[in-house]
Amino acid sequence: TMATERLVRESIRINSDLVHVTVNPVEQDIPLLSPGMVTVKTNRIKECEDMVKKNCLNSKCLRLEVYKMEETIDMICSAITGDKS
Repeated sequence: TMATERLVRESIRINSDLVHVTVNPVEQDIPLLSPGMVTVKTNRIKECEDMVKKNCLNSKCLRLEVYKMEETIDMICSAITGDKS
């Protein structure tokens, strides 16, 4: 969460109008990426997403399935461009 705080603070300082996109795994995929302490990791992800939503005017918090690279790329691009497809 400290890294998120620094990123949010610097993003606001440099250009608060930017689109801020967070990308995290869906909850059921967290153990696939990082086994153990899943509840702690899930809470930390939520805390970081809440911090971005609260402090960045133009933010998108994405929860994506792991190992679906094309879908992940499409969702990130859509979040940046504002495309609803």
